[in-house]
Amino acid sequence: MTLLVNFESIRSGVMIQLLYERTKKPLATIQILLITLIFSLVMGGFGCGKKALPVAPKSLAPKAVNDLKATVIKGKVLLHWTIPDTNTDRSKLTNLAGFKVFRSKVPADPKPCSDCPKSFEELADIDYRDSPPNKVSKANKTVEFTDKNLRYRTIYTYKVLSYNSDGVFSEDSNYAEISWDVPLLSD
Repeated sequence: MTLLVNFESIRSGVMIQLLYERTKKPLATIQILLITLIFSLVMGGFGCGKKALPVAPKSLAPKAVNDLKATVIKGKVLLHWTIPDTNTDRSKLTNLAGFKVFRSKVPADPKPCSDCPKSFEELADIDYRDSPPNKVSKANKTVEFTDKNLRYRTIYTYKVLSYNSDGVFSEDSNYAEISWDVPLLSD
């Protein structure tokens, strides 16, 4: 046994001599104490050092959309992006559940602060799990979403977050911005 070999090497050392001379107790008692001490140190070395409730492993997050584009077509904003196929650790994304589309809107006049943070509101939740919506093309691996509710002289900024079936969201996508300067014509 490794423990006995280690104990034997310690036994010939100064530690046992000092313990025996000071306590005048039999070597068997000192050996038991040392074995207990060594066992405690060895077993204590296998712990993580944290004394808390166990934490479930984190689920992998889908990789962020990085090619969000916005174009104006027939008085509407068309958003277009590629469906992510990997997680943040570059493993294959197998549990994509959907996308959340967010929009920020600020009046064009007066000119908004360029350094000010944008305040986004959720515009849509696109469920992807069972059957992708009509605007999702699995063949092209793209999604298209149309925003019809626009106001004259407003700057719109969009972002998209993908999420998996565990409810873990990606980081923000790139921003796509449209400045709506022309009044909408009746269709």
